[in-house]
Amino acid sequence: MSELTVSQLVKTILAILVVVLVVIGVSFLFKNYYIDFIKGLPSGNVSKFFLSLI
Repeated sequence: MSELTVSQLVKTILAILVVVLVVIGVSFLFKNYYIDFIKGLPSGNVSKFFLSLI
């Protein structure tokens, strides 16, 4: 098993932080579109629709 050095640990933490920030940024950009999309669905079929996507 390979050992984690301090530099590898810092790079891993920074990579995870960058991925999280990108996901949060994209979600803020498209927040209004998600709400409009969900409002446009029939109310009874929302759970069926999301379950069918899975």
